[in-house]
Amino acid sequence: MKSIKGFTLVELIITVALVAIIGVIAGLNLYAYTLNRNLKSAARAITSDFSFCKGKAISENTRYQIAFDVAGKSYTIQPGTPAAVTKNLSEFGSGIEIESASFGTGKTINFYTRGTAAPGNIKLKNSRQSKATIKVNITGRTHVAFDME
Repeated sequence: MKSIKGFTLVELIITVALVAIIGVIAGLNLYAYTLNRNLKSAARAITSDFSFCKGKAISENTRYQIAFDVAGKSYTIQPGTPAAVTKNLSEFGSGIEIESASFGTGKTINFYTRGTAAPGNIKLKNSRQSKATIKVNITGRTHVAFDME
């Protein structure tokens, strides 16, 4: 009798089930990676805006400031050229919000003409509860720390 080569229906079902399970696990990990990447992008953009304002304050001999709106999930750079510029954290993906912003007595950081700044920090979080903390010292230097879930 000739043997017929091929796969049984049970073997095909098991293979499809394993591929589906691996696909679901990979999809969930990709989603978590994307959320954390968006949080890192937002933190880096804010850090970049800090450096921009520090440089502009020195070069234009004008005080620059960034005011954070915690409820509105946005921040405004003043004095912008030609007007103030408002940036929303939703530009970096959904679920990113400002947990707190603390610079002296308010939620506004000032960059002075000598390159100094009002020290403080801003904390961001995403929907996975991962966090990014941006600290600014009096010389205007920044440090970003991430706590990923």
